[in-house]
Amino acid sequence: MNIKVLGNTLDKEQTIAATTNHENTMIIAGAGSGKSLTMVGKIKYLVQEKNINLADILCITFTNDAALSLQKKIKKELNLDNKVYTFHKLALEIIKANNIKFTIAEDNLLDYLIEEIFSSLPNPYYFRKYFFTKNYETSLAFKNYKKTIARFIRLYISTYYNLDKFNEIIANAPKQDFPFLLIIKKIYEMYLIEKKSQGLIDFDDMIYLATKLVKEKGITKTYKYIIIDEYQDTSQVRENLVQEIVKKTHAYITVVGDDFQSIYRFSGCDLNNFLDFPTNFKPVKKLYLTSTYRNSQELINVAGSFVMKNPRQIKKTLTSSKSIAKPLTILYYKDEKKDFLKALAYINSPNLMILGRNNLDIYNVCYPNLIKDNFINYQNYNIYYKTIHKSKGLEEDNILIINLTNDTNSLPSKIKDEKILKYVLVHKDIYPYEEERRLFYVALTRTKNHCYLYINKKNSSIFVEELIKNYKKYLNFIKL
Repeated sequence: MNIKVLGNTLDKEQTIAATTNHENTMIIAGAGSGKSLTMVGKIKYLVQEKNINLADILCITFTNDAALSLQKKIKKELNLDNKVYTFHKLALEIIKANNIKFTIAEDNLLDYLIEEIFSSLPNPYYFRKYFFTKNYETSLAFKNYKKTIARFIRLYISTYYNLDKFNEIIANAPKQDFPFLLIIKKIYEMYLIEKKSQGLIDFDDMIYLATKLVKEKGITKTYKYIIIDEYQDTSQVRENLVQEIVKKTHAYITVVGDDFQSIYRFSGCDLNNFLDFPTNFKPVKKLYLTSTYRNSQELINVAGSFVMKNPRQIKKTLTSSKSIAKPLTILYYKDEKKDFLKALAYINSPNLMILGRNNLDIYNVCYPNLIKDNFINYQNYNIYYKTIHKSKGLEEDNILIINLTNDTNSLPSKIKDEKILKYVLVHKDIYPYEEERRLFYVALTRTKNHCYLYINKKNSSIFVEELIKNYKKYLNFIKL
């Protein structure tokens, strides 16, 4: 069966994924393998071939931009209006359908509350004796304790939400952690009281409340199919909502994701939700999208092998019809700022995405007068900067990766999570720098052609050294 979507004919794997129905399916996709085309193709197949009403297909993706993009593609292909949801928009619709009045809390409410609590103390160092034992003095800088408390609470909300789990955590924690955990719990309780007193809900409240409403009152929608993109980035709270909707509607569920690109653990996303999908929604049919239409075969050989050093990743062999003998070029600089223009001149690409680990990385390599709102003023070329996290889902003709030194805050980042966060980081790394390894994979696979690595030869990233050791035949080496 040939399915054309937005002027493209789906390949064999995409067609199987699009036409599989009456089953829960898990679509394991590679970078640049046409996930969006496959999703639109599946919706087209269900509507045109299976006579499913578009309103009976619930489509969810991760960000507002992704939702809008997918919505436009569906409209263009089917000439039908359909709402593609983020989890928060879906939760809001469920809450509104139950006639519950609410006001959305400001994003910084928790940070503001923590600041207020500590600034109201007669001595800001008051709590030092309670939760900065000898162990914490070495593991938690006093100046960062407020950020740690806020992150702990946000991770707790995205995974457990209810206070019951807090009591369990405290009951099972070693005595030296009690004071800090009790303080965090007290602040969390104050945060809940503050929201309730003002009639506010935050983003995680929305999803939790929507889940509770679906569980207790059901859902008015008659969904027959649920399609969710980027499922590797799902938190436990989001997973709970999906499970309740499936229970109430008995809809078939299809999730699409790439475990190689799971890079949001810091915000509460848990890769286990994707890996355990066959267990949580059984029976499930596993399908694969292994043809990449973005990267060369040589680049995907390097990137795939690199990320699969972690045995936890799903094994898959990605293929491409494109070939570039040496898709990776190491540009050795002597002076990071002075040699940057030499790097741009060597690359000579009218369309270039520069990637770094952190927001400010570009300022370390680029003279300030070259930068305007993350765009680089060079020969009227389209050259711009993104953090790797913000580049996910994007692609460009060529890529330049910076901040590849062997330092604490480069790639891989060697900044360790505060020990107290172990209680709310559900997934523990079993392989060194496993999330940073996935982050590097995302960076490498944004390119349609070449990927350039800007390197200090005397202090290069351990990831770069691994590339040189294991994949030298795919690399060019240039001294600027």
